Amino acid sequence: MKIAIIGGGASGLCAAISALRKNAEVTVFERNDRVGKKILMTGNGKCNLSNIDLSSELYYTGDRSFVSAAFERFGLNDCIMFFNGLGLLLTEKRGGIYPHSEQASAVLDALRFEATSLGAVFKCGCLVKRIKQGEPEKKGITGGYTIHVKETSDSGEWNKTYSGFDKVIITTGGKAAPKTGSDGTGYELAKSLGHSVTDIYPALCGVKCEGSFWKQLAGVRCQAGILIENESTGEGVSFGELQFTDYGISGIPVFQISRLIAGMLANKKKTVVDIDLIPDVDEGTLMNELSCRIMLLSDRSYEQILNGFINKKLSAVILKNLKLNPAATFEADEKVLSEMVNAIKHFRVTARDMNSFDQAQTTAGGVPLSEIKNTFESKFCSGLFFAGEILDVDGICGGYNLQWAWTSGFIAGEEASGC
Repeated sequence: MKIAIIGGGASGLCAAISALRKNAEVTVFERNDRVGKKILMTGNGKCNLSNIDLSSELYYTGDRSFVSAAFERFGLNDCIMFFNGLGLLLTEKRGGIYPHSEQASAVLDALRFEATSLGAVFKCGCLVKRIKQGEPEKKGITGGYTIHVKETSDSGEWNKTYSGFDKVIITTGGKAAPKTGSDGTGYELAKSLGHSVTDIYPALCGVKCEGSFWKQLAGVRCQAGILIENESTGEGVSFGELQFTDYGISGIPVFQISRLIAGMLANKKKTVVDIDLIPDVDEGTLMNELSCRIMLLSDRSYEQILNGFINKKLSAVILKNLKLNPAATFEADEKVLSEMVNAIKHFRVTARDMNSFDQAQTTAGGVPLSEIKNTFESKFCSGLFFAGEILDVDGICGGYNLQWAWTSGFIAGEEASGC
C-alpha cells in the first residue's frame, strides 16, 4: 500500500507512523524545509500534548459524537502509551500532559525518529498544488492518485509530479500560524476533490475591542471571569488570567471563548464581553468590604479607597467611566457605591474584531465531519482521508487540539494502510 501524506505536522507524522507500522509505504509531502514546525510552537515551546480531562464536550464541531467515537478508539491512555513507546517520559501539570523535559522539540524528534526508522520518505520544500484521482487504465499510472507539487531547493524551483499512490491523507492544517505553512491551501485541495469547507475563523486568540483606554491598560493582568452577553449555548463563560493589551483582551479565558466571539462577529451580532474583575468575591461581599473601608478611611479619595482591590490602571479607567474624580474625597453615597461595585463585577467591553490568523493558535471550521466516514475516509473519494486541523473540529486550550491531531492522524493512517 502506497500512501501520500500531505503535510508533515502533528497529525501527518502520527498518520505516517501508524500507517508504517501496518507495513504501508509512506511519502510525506511538506511545504517547509523541515517537518513539524508548528509542533515547536505548542504550549509555549513545552508542547502540552494532551489533557487528563479529555472529553468531546470541550470541542467545537458539528458532530461531537464523531469526536467521542474517535477518542474511544485512540484517547488519552492510547496517546500516553503511544508517546511512551517512542521513548518519551511524560509528566502531568495542572491537567496537561507534557514531555518531562518540557521541550516541544523532544516530541517532534521522537515522531521524526520513529517515522524515519520505519522507512518514511520525506519530501520537504514541496507545496502540493493538485491531487488528481487518476484512472490507471487510461493514464498508465500504477495507483489511483497523482500528486502535483512545486518543489523548492537551493538549486531553484520547479514543478514535479509524483504518481502511483493508492491512498492520500490530507493533514495540511488550517489557516492559523501561516508562517509555519498552514495558510489554507489544504481547503482548496479538499474543494477540488468535491468537499465543502465551513466558514473559517481564527480561534484561541485575542479579541480587539472598542474603546480609547486600551493603551492605558496594556500589560495589566488579573484573574477574571468573563462571559459573552446574550450567548445562548451556555458555553460563553470562562475563568483565568486575563491580559489587557493595547487593542483589547487576551489570555487563556479569552482564548477559550474566542471561537464563539468570532462566530458572532462574523454574523454581524453585537458582541459584549462582561468581565468580572474580582470573580472570587460576590457583589454583596464586595459591597460590604468597600463600605467597611469607607467607614474606616472616610477622608480618603476614590483612588485611595480602591487601592488594593483592583489594579490601579483599571481603577483609573473605571472611575473615569463613572465620571468620578480619582483625587476627590469619597462620598458615602449608596448609589455611587453600587455603581462602583457593578463596574468592577461587570466591566463590559464590546468586541469589534478578532486577532488575525497570524496570532491564532488554531482554526475554527474546516471540512465538515458529515462528509467524512468514522474511519476518516472521504465519503466522496475512495482512498482519500483527512486528519487534524483541516477538519471542522477545534478544542479549547490545554492540549486538546494536539490530542485531536494524534487521534485523527493515528486512525487515518491505520485505516489508509488497509489493515
